[in-house]
Amino acid sequence: LCILPIVHRMPFVTKNPAHYLKALAEDSAEALHIGLFFSRSISEQQAADLIKLAKAIQQSTRTIRCLWLRFRDGDESICAALQAFGDELAGDVSIQSLVVEGKAGPAEIECLAGFFRNNKLRGLQFRRTDIDASAAAVLRPLFVGSATLNVLDLSQNSKLGDVFVEDMLTALSEGETSIETLSIGECDIDAADDNDETIERISATSVELMARYVSRSKSLSSVTLRLLNLDDIGIGELANVLKRQDCSVRRLDLGGNFGNNGIKILAEALKTNQSIKTITLGCHKNLNDVGAQELLRVSDPFAYTTHANKKTEWDSVKKSNHSLQSVYILDRPSVTVSNELVTKLRSISSLQPHQTLQTKAWHHIEKHIEDISHMEIDNKYVPEVMSFVQKRGELNGLFETIRSSNSLKIFENPSPERARLSDQMDRIQKENAILKRLLKAERERSQSLRNDNYAVRKTVEMKFGKKCPSWNSCKQLWLEVV
Repeated sequence: LCILPIVHRMPFVTKNPAHYLKALAEDSAEALHIGLFFSRSISEQQAADLIKLAKAIQQSTRTIRCLWLRFRDGDESICAALQAFGDELAGDVSIQSLVVEGKAGPAEIECLAGFFRNNKLRGLQFRRTDIDASAAAVLRPLFVGSATLNVLDLSQNSKLGDVFVEDMLTALSEGETSIETLSIGECDIDAADDNDETIERISATSVELMARYVSRSKSLSSVTLRLLNLDDIGIGELANVLKRQDCSVRRLDLGGNFGNNGIKILAEALKTNQSIKTITLGCHKNLNDVGAQELLRVSDPFAYTTHANKKTEWDSVKKSNHSLQSVYILDRPSVTVSNELVTKLRSISSLQPHQTLQTKAWHHIEKHIEDISHMEIDNKYVPEVMSFVQKRGELNGLFETIRSSNSLKIFENPSPERARLSDQMDRIQKENAILKRLLKAERERSQSLRNDNYAVRKTVEMKFGKKCPSWNSCKQLWLEVV
């Protein structure tokens, strides 16, 4: 959900709706952020300004990137003004996202029912509110009928409960909505106080329903679940979804009552997952290096593992997770993971999956470059392997591979094309040897002639000095020398 920064010359939230009228009247392509603050009571003038603001939003050519409604303890006057405001906004297509924050309960949500029935929202967030099961009926038209809503954030709410979650997931499953980002979280989960009667906790049964929804959704790319009753069993329900080949989740944020056992279950699922890139974990049970190492081994086959032989190590490389890039372990009293492991998990990889696999493969090949026959490479792929080795290890690596004690089969049983080329190279080498011998003989003959010429010149200089002799004298001298 796009939560906007403070727009220039506008406060984050205001109790004065008229503050935005001038900006809405401007002919500008810049998107607006509108923040309204409701507390105690609202005057007749403020109520009238709310109606004007709603009409101005409908008539304006400017996009409303975010409408932020913050609530603090209020009376019936706020509900009446909010009802008129919501009805006037019904059918608006300019508001992209809505944030409802604070002491907003069923009454406040009911006031906005007109808007929820007809809009083009792309993002919806309820943050630290008191919405409960009754709100699900008001929001149902949005959950069922919206073709634009793709972000739903229910963070740190105190009264969601099982009924709301079940009704919401049912509506989302029945409708055309394609949620890409789903966040469901209870308030004060870190306090881990299950005896707080003001908080209606979401049970393990609803966690199972969430896992089923994730399994059915083909659009979900980001899932956040921070629930006190998300335990090892709940992690297991999610793991059954995550290990599937068709899982589309790329970002996973989990917080709950799980520790080492739950992490081991999650790690097992990650071995076959091909989509998740980032995981954030907030554990309220004991999590130490044992669980963290399980996570690291999923992506790093060389970490904290002793392999029986080269073959098993290569199998581990191929079976390891190549898409996971980062795992963030939140600081909790129950977490005692070493700083070294925390750092390694945060920076598993910054590469794409194929490049990550190449890096692991080269690590293994370089480690066993004197003999890679255990990799059982098909002959037709050997040229690509040789090119890969040359790129990663330059010529030294290539020569090491070729000179290995157990060379690849292609070097022992060459293909017909390689044999033809080899014969051609042999003929060329023989021809080069002949040419070298001829060249050597020619050089020796040339050297002999140079020596003879030098002797003649010396004889002439001794007999006649530097003065050039006549032709007949030179002829006679040559005959004498010969």
